[in-house]
Amino acid sequence: MLPPIFETSQCILKAYDLKDEDCFIEMALDKECIRFMGGATGIEKEERALFHKCFDIYKRMDKRWFWIWGIYQNESLCGHLELKESIHTMPGELEIVYMIHPKHRRKGVMTDVCTFLKSMQATWDRRIIATVSPDNLFSLALCEKWGIDKKEVLTDKETGESYFKFVLDK
Repeated sequence: MLPPIFETSQCILKAYDLKDEDCFIEMALDKECIRFMGGATGIEKEERALFHKCFDIYKRMDKRWFWIWGIYQNESLCGHLELKESIHTMPGELEIVYMIHPKHRRKGVMTDVCTFLKSMQATWDRRIIATVSPDNLFSLALCEKWGIDKKEVLTDKETGESYFKFVLDK
């Protein structure tokens, strides 16, 4: 099912268009994104397949909450955003996953998007969570700016790598 279209003060969140594939790939192959994005491979063919999988998800009508948006400013793709139930979420929680195109980083895009998401938690009757690598200083700062209600340390059973699970303030 297509996610709803939302306008924030600076951005529009809407389903991807096929014309956005190359810009998505620029984000998905960016070293900073690969470093912190769970599941990122850094292999162009696999990342293109992942982009096309978004359209399969749009077609599904399952009951799992899984919204995927492109983040746009002035009709131009500047980021990727997912809001979903995941292995990290408890009932009543949604996980935020995002990446920002290198040209748009540190320009307030995610601060704007997070402000909007924070305002929607009560409407959706869901708390937003984020899972963040301790090395991802920019995402840590963003979560701290948003406000952290609860913090846990999780460990990946396969890799032994630890990361934070934040339940973000309402």
